[in-house]
Amino acid sequence: MKAETETVVVKNAGEEGIKSILNWFEVRKASFYKLARAYSSSNQEIQEVFYQTVMKLFDDKKYNVEDQNFEMQAAALFIKECQAINKTSIDDTGNKLAGSTFNELKNLEEKDKEAVAVTYLKELSFEEASKILQISIDSLKSRLSRGIQQLSRRSENRKHQGICTPYRNKFIDYLGKNLERNEKVELEVHIPTCPACQEELTDVQETILSLQRSADQLHIPPELMQPVKKKAAETERLRIQRKKKRSRLGLTAVGIMTFIVCTGFVTGGFTSLYYSWMGWTEKEEMEIIQYYKSGVGEPLELVQENKGVKVTIKTAVADDIQTVIYYEVEDMNKENQYFLNQDEGMRVENEYEVLDRQANQRFYHPFENGLANEEEVNIFRGKISLAPIKSDSGTINLRLMRLQETIKEEPDSSTMDSYYPEFLEGEWNFDIPVEKHESTVYDLDQESEVDGIPIQINKLTLAPTAALLEYSYQERDQEQWIEHVTMDSLTTNGYSAKADYFGGGEFINQSGEWTTLQSRFEPLFVTTPEEVTLSFDSMLLFIEDKKDIEINQAGELPQTFEYRGNELTIDQVEMAGNSTKVFITDPYTEGREHERLRMQVMSDSSSQGYGFGVDGILVDKNGEEFEPEGYHYPFEEIEQPRFFETSHELELYDDSSSDPGYPTRLVIEGYNVTKYIEDKIIIPID
Repeated sequence: MKAETETVVVKNAGEEGIKSILNWFEVRKASFYKLARAYSSSNQEIQEVFYQTVMKLFDDKKYNVEDQNFEMQAAALFIKECQAINKTSIDDTGNKLAGSTFNELKNLEEKDKEAVAVTYLKELSFEEASKILQISIDSLKSRLSRGIQQLSRRSENRKHQGICTPYRNKFIDYLGKNLERNEKVELEVHIPTCPACQEELTDVQETILSLQRSADQLHIPPELMQPVKKKAAETERLRIQRKKKRSRLGLTAVGIMTFIVCTGFVTGGFTSLYYSWMGWTEKEEMEIIQYYKSGVGEPLELVQENKGVKVTIKTAVADDIQTVIYYEVEDMNKENQYFLNQDEGMRVENEYEVLDRQANQRFYHPFENGLANEEEVNIFRGKISLAPIKSDSGTINLRLMRLQETIKEEPDSSTMDSYYPEFLEGEWNFDIPVEKHESTVYDLDQESEVDGIPIQINKLTLAPTAALLEYSYQERDQEQWIEHVTMDSLTTNGYSAKADYFGGGEFINQSGEWTTLQSRFEPLFVTTPEEVTLSFDSMLLFIEDKKDIEINQAGELPQTFEYRGNELTIDQVEMAGNSTKVFITDPYTEGREHERLRMQVMSDSSSQGYGFGVDGILVDKNGEEFEPEGYHYPFEEIEQPRFFETSHELELYDDSSSDPGYPTRLVIEGYNVTKYIEDKIIIPID
């Protein structure tokens, strides 16, 4: 308990980094762990609660202040994350408290449980608990009284005289030492004369003490925060790498695709909110028209203006896949274009109440920066996608705190290395009414073959905002397997829906030799299709081909070695603080098969690290090489492009040590290769 009271100053996260918040939770992990155990018995789920809370505190500047309210703000976020995780019984090994008062918490009503947990497990005052739960102190006391009575095993058999009710209502205050002196004296005079009140007061006190004793008996894993720290550090590291990589690659579509497929899913970054960077095209305008024609969605025209910038919510369309919101941002001063960036300054304030956080919502963030529209220099039109709403209808409280400025000119590669996005701070708040519209699900059972690989078409879902296709494929052998499948389109009744470039091959499950995935397409505005034609585009394969290389000492670098007929060079090892970086050149040569290497670097101190490509070259099906043109590659003009990484940066790190050591081994596990396919499957719809 002493550690819980130590003073830990939380600095501004933007200046001091994420470690200060992690250290703050490390000191107070006991009380937060007890609070989380009221909702879940899974340590893995509880660690996820810690992680999500830490990242939200870190990402939101309003929490990164050095004041006494930080614990209240942290606790409020923490309990919201607790409410979002799966509700399971308290029965994990080493923590089972069968029949304990603590174990009975799961049977309480949600509002009563959170009141009891925050007050008696987090051990906060009535005032602090009421602020965290955003209710009045009287409401808190009412919930506490009701919750404690339900936890008491003898309350059902007790019969009270009605005349004692005013005294009974003061028991929670009395035990919490929160009664005025005259009320305290009056109660203490009454209790000795009333056996019923004596019995109930004793029972209430024993119930609270039993609850706290049971919580104190919980085994708190000593390594509880280690996975949280590691995941938070890795997320931040990947964010930094992502920014470096995108700037160095010129933010190419292929580079981003490779990043998302090969590294993005590792972060577990499926969120309830993502954005589309591009301004509306004729296609998006047609989408809105189709929605209106089919009675889906309605014009909203919700307007908020601040700092000379007007944000308009044009319309919103919701189904059980997602909630899409179309918006327009206009700079009234006619100087800049701004767009909505998920990572910076956007939040659904009532996310826990209105959005389905358990929905299979993927991370979708194709570009960090928008590009200005030359025709309308002060207007940007785009759309954001949120998780589906829980009920048939609801109101989304969308809060915008900052808008990102688009790039006015296409920067060259030297400019991109030093480019940092500009933001406009402000306040734009919207209450967006949405109504969930139904999807049509077709259960299919069709077997086929694509490029010699058995494939099953399982299910097709047609929703107003998207089409989903669920399918399974069978591995050919153990030395190569499919990591990603890219679809081209779905076609039916004269309509064609292109595949979502960033929504293909989402993993569903693994059953024996069969892997089941789901791909997302644009909406198909049809009601009764008789058949659908599925066109494939490509497969990303991983080929296992291991090689172990001993790394020379710094004085013996550069070091050259061969892999699959290509000559690679370990150019440099850079050691700084608790980080060691290894730089490798992997030149592109005609006929080279591997596009991206999967490798790791190790040291004698058991540290290990992974890396990413920092540069590369785009090659079409005929072997022609393409250089970036300022901001991007001419991606649309290239037939069957393949992106070959030509340099790599690996980072060796060890969270438990300030010196990860000098790298001794480079281990190549294998490589990725893209294979284009032109197969089509005709799917009959029963």
